[in-house]
Amino acid sequence: MHYMNRRENLGRLVAMASSLAFLVGCGSSTNVEDPPPQGIERGGEWEESSHGNVDPDTLHAFPSAARRRMVLSMPDSTWMHMEQALTEACGTGAAILPTCTGSGLDGFPDVSEWHQATLLADGREWKHVGFRMRSNSDLADAWKKGNRRYPFRITMDKWEGEFPTIDNQRFYGFKKLRLESVEGDTTLLRHQLAGAILRERGVAVLAGTLVDLRIARGADTLDLGVYTLREEPGSPLLDRHFGSSSGNWYEPSSILGDYVRDEFKAGDNDGTHTDVLQFLAALNSSSRTTDPASWRSGLRATFDLDGFLEWLSVTSVLGEHGSYGDDAENWGLYAKGGPLHWVALDMDKTFPLSGGLYKSVWHPGATTDWPLIGKVLADSVLCRDFTARSAALVAPGGPLSTAVLSARIAQQGHLLDGLAAAETSKALLLAFAKSRPAIVDSSLAAHACPVSL
Repeated sequence: MHYMNRRENLGRLVAMASSLAFLVGCGSSTNVEDPPPQGIERGGEWEESSHGNVDPDTLHAFPSAARRRMVLSMPDSTWMHMEQALTEACGTGAAILPTCTGSGLDGFPDVSEWHQATLLADGREWKHVGFRMRSNSDLADAWKKGNRRYPFRITMDKWEGEFPTIDNQRFYGFKKLRLESVEGDTTLLRHQLAGAILRERGVAVLAGTLVDLRIARGADTLDLGVYTLREEPGSPLLDRHFGSSSGNWYEPSSILGDYVRDEFKAGDNDGTHTDVLQFLAALNSSSRTTDPASWRSGLRATFDLDGFLEWLSVTSVLGEHGSYGDDAENWGLYAKGGPLHWVALDMDKTFPLSGGLYKSVWHPGATTDWPLIGKVLADSVLCRDFTARSAALVAPGGPLSTAVLSARIAQQGHLLDGLAAAETSKALLLAFAKSRPAIVDSSLAAHACPVSL
């Protein structure tokens, strides 16, 4: 009982610190005004708090009370050029080419070519913004469906060399943004809900919001519907959560078994991968079975186990199936002269609404295919820590209990105001909130720690 009280108090302190970090910069920035190159005057649309190179401001960039209204405006010739590149890569109609896949599009550089646009967000204007389509499976699927709901990447100062008046242009402090159609999330709220929960539990996760997106192509306008606007993984997230982004940042594509250099090449790091090598050596050490206490100590010296266990318990309860344990990508690692920390990225595959609702929290199959989960659950001490955290999440009054989670869904549901499917989406999420705690309790009771490898 005393152990649980200390855990709860620590959890409250972590949540408070994380929430405070998320809100840092939401008021006036401490940055001084960033002047344009000598002899250049900013445009009349420029306001330093929204356009200047100031501290990233999550509240104004990603408001949670209502959807943003965004327009990307460009000449019709630009849009035609983009879709012509897709035609060459994918074909048309019934004649879809075999290259129209996420990896296949990588062979067509024109598909992801940078272009210029004017960005309007709730009536405020940013000029000469760099934008492109993101060459991935979502882009290929959108082309095949013919709905034009393509994923986009934005760099606010991409064209500052040609247009000095936008030197160091930002979107409320953010240089890089993503616009995703989240076709797989019929509720539109999964990332918003799961991200807020993880953030309050002290886990770093991408910030974002929902937007109504239109493309103004010359005299015509395309209404693309609801998108999610998110920060790109990198400096703003790391600065906000860890207080610095000067360490080693990795976006792996790995199961965390044997070290494979190419699996850790994405991100911004010193290239030596020393911290990754130390972590993998500790994780996969034979001392796990011969001296478990020594193994845990060695692992903790190279890796933030508490942060990972918090991520694992929350995402297990939420039925997450789009990251480590199901996918070798969509997660990150960060270290600055100390242990590596776990970072969550996109949380769109949480709150399963069909048979996945009954997914076990024990990650069947992960014990052999995903070494980090498997070895954590195979250790009696860490396994009991995981089950205690998971049980506390769904206990009465816990952050994922039916009452608390239902209230959060109702609050976040305001982002869907005005949409025809708003009530259906909220009803599906509320059904999850009602059913999931009992499923989690039953799943936890069905197995004893540790799990066998």
